Amino acid sequence: MDKITFIRIAVPTNDEVNIFPKMLGMADKVFIYEINGGQIKLIEKRNNPYAKTQQHLKTLDVYELLHDCEIIISAHIGKKGIQRLQERGIKLMYKKGNIQKALQDVL
Repeated sequence: MDKITFIRIAVPTNDEVNIFPKMLGMADKVFIYEINGGQIKLIEKRNNPYAKTQQHLKTLDVYELLHDCEIIISAHIGKKGIQRLQERGIKLMYKKGNIQKALQDVL
């Protein structure tokens, strides 16, 4: 089995520059970044089909969208959502403002 040499980070955004300031599941898009050998690269822009919904256990739907990421950087995650994501092994970081600045803190 190959050793994982990169880390995937999910960052919710609506304006493509800043971290979405509200709840994670309400963001229109989630950018997926990869850190590999100290380099950060945007690898994918995923649309969040659940952004405008209010379904029960929404975090689990959002998790399915981000299940291949090790870290989520978000301004806000609901209490129950935090627990559900952590139970699935995702590391959560809370940041506001510019995405690029937040990513530098991960290195």
